[in-house]
Amino acid sequence: MGFSADAWQRAKPWYDAILDHPFVRELGDGSLDREVFLRYIVDDAHYLARYSRALATTAARWPEPEGAASIAKFAAGAIEAERMLHSSLLGEAGVDIDRMTSEPTPTCLAYVHTLLADAMVAPAPVALAGLLPCFRIYAEVGQHFAGVLAENPDHPYAAWLSTYGDPAFAEDTRRAEEIADEQAPGHGPQLEAMHAAYARASRFEWMFWDASYRGESWPVP
Repeated sequence: MGFSADAWQRAKPWYDAILDHPFVRELGDGSLDREVFLRYIVDDAHYLARYSRALATTAARWPEPEGAASIAKFAAGAIEAERMLHSSLLGEAGVDIDRMTSEPTPTCLAYVHTLLADAMVAPAPVALAGLLPCFRIYAEVGQHFAGVLAENPDHPYAAWLSTYGDPAFAEDTRRAEEIADEQAPGHGPQLEAMHAAYARASRFEWMFWDASYRGESWPVP
């Protein structure tokens, strides 16, 4: 079993918890409050701006040119396409993504700054391991709800669901995992560090959905 398959198997309880979270359940059946969804999209836009930099930094440090080119493509292409989706969703709500004044939530900053720190100082395969759960979990959620749009093309969150259910996103996920697998050692401290980074990011993914649902904000004295 390769690294990514093993790491995903270990993280499966967190994915199951994500599917069972009220945010995701209500997103799927269309009952999610629009304000909660907008809060999530704004925070995710903050996240993506930094996540793309973590990908780009990891690409610059990647030891193998073909893998580096693919990771750079994810940073420049897939992430920008996702941000365009957010721009349209925020535009529908009258929010200009380039003029957002709201702060990222504490969970958002803790998550993405962990990824950025690893991208800058950890071995590149460890950095990529921490970036993989965002790919895999969203691809799995998209596939989980693949039948929803067929049954209800007027679903209120159709644009979001179709993005993550897109086969192209699933292919990017597979390629990112393949790159990580190619550089993962068979054993030793670096492999353990890769698993730790993957597990930590998987926990952060659950925390991110949860923060949006409960309206997490910074404390005020």
